[in-house]
Amino acid sequence: MSSHCQHTMGTLKGSAREITLWRSIAIRMSIVVLIVVVAASNSNAQDDHKFTFDVGGGYSPLVGDISSRLNNGWNIVVGGGYNFTSHFSGTVEYMYNGYGVSRRTLEEAQVPAGNSHMWSITANPKLRLMPISKLDPYLVGGVGYYRRTVEFTRPAIVPVFFFDPFFGTFYNTLVLANQVLGDITRGGIGGSAGAGFDIKIGDSGLKFFSEARYHYASTGRIPTRMVPVTFGIRW
Repeated sequence: MSSHCQHTMGTLKGSAREITLWRSIAIRMSIVVLIVVVAASNSNAQDDHKFTFDVGGGYSPLVGDISSRLNNGWNIVVGGGYNFTSHFSGTVEYMYNGYGVSRRTLEEAQVPAGNSHMWSITANPKLRLMPISKLDPYLVGGVGYYRRTVEFTRPAIVPVFFFDPFFGTFYNTLVLANQVLGDITRGGIGGSAGAGFDIKIGDSGLKFFSEARYHYASTGRIPTRMVPVTFGIRW
């Protein structure tokens, strides 16, 4: 196989991975939002339902040694669980964090560009402090599995075969994509602790929430430490 073919196949692989990733995130977010809205619309306007769902997103600043190698990023969170009492609940949560790669790291690896992400699945006990109040502060923690990936990339021009539904014709064009040169993936056990608050939205059973947690993940020689701030909707 020629070097040109290998280059094109590597580029297409990197582009396809990015498209698949964002499609997966969009589908998961859409499903969770739909579940939360349907649950709220079918609720009896009481705050004593047993099941709980949440979806949110926000800013993910890094701390510790990892902050000099990766750049601060963003997060998306979806979760669901059970309200055992008016004060205590437990949820299972999926979290995805996207980061940049620092210039120092790129220079050490001698590559032009890169990106990083980390996902986690955790079990999270939560203690509500004022459940009958419109503004309900809470304490929350978690423990579970974290998986961090750093990808090194370079921009490349990819030939793509398109179909134009308006004119009903096929044609070739060139698009800019990222070719993945290599990646480093590390996974391990981690945990979190933090606090937040819920604000009731009318009598729908929906709540706006804001939360900040410290996360520690054992992801190789350099662990991942971050303090994501998340905003979202909970039912």
